Amino acid sequence: MVLKRLELEWHYHQRPDLEQADQQLLQYAIEFGRLLNVVYRWHFFPALREECIWYAGVFGARGSNHDAFALVLDSWIMAIQGLLKPPECNELARPLQSIRDDLDRLIQEASARRKVSIKTVNPALLKKLIRGDVQGARKVIAEFAAEYVSPDRLIVEVMLPAMAEVGQGWQSNELEIFQEHLATEAIRGLLAGLTAMRPENRQERNAVALVSCGPGDAHELIPLALASYLTFRGWSVKNLGVGLPANQIARAVAAFEPNALFLTFTMLSRFEEVLDVIAQVHRASESCRVIVGGRGAVAARAVLEDRGVRVALDFDEGFRLAGEDSVDA
Repeated sequence: MVLKRLELEWHYHQRPDLEQADQQLLQYAIEFGRLLNVVYRWHFFPALREECIWYAGVFGARGSNHDAFALVLDSWIMAIQGLLKPPECNELARPLQSIRDDLDRLIQEASARRKVSIKTVNPALLKKLIRGDVQGARKVIAEFAAEYVSPDRLIVEVMLPAMAEVGQGWQSNELEIFQEHLATEAIRGLLAGLTAMRPENRQERNAVALVSCGPGDAHELIPLALASYLTFRGWSVKNLGVGLPANQIARAVAAFEPNALFLTFTMLSRFEEVLDVIAQVHRASESCRVIVGGRGAVAARAVLEDRGVRVALDFDEGFRLAGEDSVDA
């Protein structure tokens, strides 16, 4: 019902803003439906507003400051009220109606957050990245290297803000797709090149880590940066990357017997896939700690911690949580 209404509005009402949103509108509407399924099933209602701020920012940057996301919300409200009887339909639609009524304020908040995030990034590095200038970016990094004790601090304090800004630039439609791709490949090259800066006298730890995106999460640079960070902190690391289903992540845990599995979890809509990973990993190993980070992990923190998972807000906290109560780490 939702998709049909969106398609009719798109094709027959001559909406230029929806033409600009194009097929992304339908894709985001589907993903928003997955999010609602998680929110209602697990009672993550406080997180719904935060997720909607993200959606409002994405739609607003792609030619519709208001109407596209409003249409998505209206379509879901109508679907709920059309398929269910009162009072259940009104109860289920109420959180969405509250978001809909407050949509202008959400859009303003999304814009304000965007302005704050830009201030943390080195502009010279960002310029090199979006031009795909790996050599130029390395020179910028080299200038920073003398200010930091070890490369892991470069990753945390210089690379991660730049990576976040590239992602925000795409989200806000300030970067072309080709620029985001160039920056992504440049960041890969920088992270690989940082291994040459590994201190010879660093302390090796008898600890093994697996790093992976959660199923359905395509933010591949974060696991890559985390793997480099943990390597510089003395861990032996294997990066599983993106695209692995839960059973394959669990099999990797069984095969390598790591001290910890670090899992990135960005989109709350993928929560149940992450729960599946956790359950299968716990069956595969009683000793492997599961450390989860990302926007989705923060929103679902209480449920994750009830399942023995440790939620980290950043790389440093993840490293600390993985090593707690461990002599080797």
